[in-house]
Amino acid sequence: MDDKVFDWLLGVITSPVSTLKEVASKKPVWWGLLIYLGISILGSLAAIFDPDLVAIYEEMTRQLTFTIPFLLLTLGGMLISVLLLLIYVGVLHLFGRLFGGSGGYWNLFSAYTFASFPGIIGVPITVLGGLLGVVGSILSGLVGFAISIWVIVLQVIALRESHGLSTGMAILAYFITIFILVIVPIFLVIGLVMAFMFI
Repeated sequence: MDDKVFDWLLGVITSPVSTLKEVASKKPVWWGLLIYLGISILGSLAAIFDPDLVAIYEEMTRQLTFTIPFLLLTLGGMLISVLLLLIYVGVLHLFGRLFGGSGGYWNLFSAYTFASFPGIIGVPITVLGGLLGVVGSILSGLVGFAISIWVIVLQVIALRESHGLSTGMAILAYFITIFILVIVPIFLVIGLVMAFMFI
């Protein structure tokens, strides 16, 4: 299985459609979770080199009466990340099935987590961006945006291949999920903040 995992990771880059279809079929759930968490942790560590992000964290901790240890913050972030991942994939799976898909939850989970692998490229880019100042931050942002689009495309492919959907239905299910779980909560938070400002 170990050798196969490396083949799958390479395949996500070179031949994503057939690779994600195979990953969905084989369901390497734990490997997928490890890959997803590994990239998340490395991304968090790389952010230390971005002075703007460090300044934001320091400002946030000044508002608290206590400082959250970095290790505790990392572990807590990992647990929350896993919980959000499970919920997000669950809702994505639900819409995949509602739109005519036939795959299982863990089929999608496996393919979805492997689809996040190109995010590893963003780790050294973030570090370099933090070290190179303003120009580095701009370049890091542009590359990060491109990687995000790449990962989104792979996640749509993961949904399509794991649930046997058409491309159109996979895209629709994907963006409805984002709308419900990301866009709506953001507007609710903005609305609550504005409401409290005028009280």
